Amino acid sequence: VVLHALLLFPPRRGLQGWRVTRLDLPPIASCLYNGLRRLAHGPGPTYLMKPLLAWVLPMEVPRIVLLDTDTVVIRPIAELWAEFDRFNGALIGLANEQHNLYQKDSGWTLTGKNGGVQLLELRAMRSSFKYLKLLDHYSSGHAKAYIGYLGDQTLYTHMERSAPRLFSQLGCEWNRQISLQFGFANRTVHQCFRRCGILHANYNPLKCAAALMQQDPSCENWKAFQSTLRSSRSCPNRLPIPQRHMLHHAIDIFFSDCCVPAASLLPPYERHHHF
Repeated sequence: VVLHALLLFPPRRGLQGWRVTRLDLPPIASCLYNGLRRLAHGPGPTYLMKPLLAWVLPMEVPRIVLLDTDTVVIRPIAELWAEFDRFNGALIGLANEQHNLYQKDSGWTLTGKNGGVQLLELRAMRSSFKYLKLLDHYSSGHAKAYIGYLGDQTLYTHMERSAPRLFSQLGCEWNRQISLQFGFANRTVHQCFRRCGILHANYNPLKCAAALMQQDPSCENWKAFQSTLRSSRSCPNRLPIPQRHMLHHAIDIFFSDCCVPAASLLPPYERHHHF
């Protein structure tokens, strides 16, 4: 696994263990990006760099797994990489958003996609006229779709409806979202019958949980977090009591396997290089 760092101002000496690429868009990609970011707000414009990474990363990089910083890899990353073999001509692999916001807002014509875990077939994206044309359709405003706060995942959600063959469906196990934004009442959205592969703490007060589990993804640590959830003042530190109870219950029902069993846990040094 080669780790890439995309930086506006790369250090002259680089970063040990990382391949550093300057975050710089060529003219055509820059034009597309400028159009897209006009349709977003908040952090949305930053997220909209993701659909254009094919033109940021070096040409010799054929494909990548892109993970948000609030994700925790539970199962070997090679198992996720193997999902590329199921693409069958697709360019982007995404799991669904684990709530029905996009469906409800669109009259059930859209299926929400989550951008926290992405498989990007960069080589094919670079050569796909259809993908560029679709990006231009949204960037120009002709699609009449406002992208808003969530950036890339809202764009992907609209694009998937327009060109479903460009997208490959990742299983729910590869993006287990613990956001409390919309609760966990809908079992059909949150239930996942396959063993958790990636935990995604996509809710601001729970970013600390991702940091805790990145340091130690063991089931022992996950249970320790759950046991102190109702009373802890450190993580999470700004979560009302009702939400703490809701999350505690949700972990029991939906996310109890989002951890690495002791028998599978690698030592810290090996774990770092394994992922």
